[in-house]
Amino acid sequence: MERETKRASYLEKFKRENEMVKGLFGREVDQIGTDLVELLKKEDLTLDQAYASLQYAYNLIKYESNFLRLK
Repeated sequence: MERETKRASYLEKFKRENEMVKGLFGREVDQIGTDLVELLKKEDLTLDQAYASLQYAYNLIKYESNFLRLK
């Protein structure tokens, strides 16, 4: 029973944190994040490979930041 309570608590916290992202950056950011996760799943990556891919993307975004639209 305790496991289910912890699981429910985690999922509620996850939901609240993601709602904040939607509110601050818009729904399109939410959809892009969902699309990224679906792509990682489609590619059948391990958790470590998925994390490494996201870290690489983050580093690439920082490197190419001069080419991204600033708001």
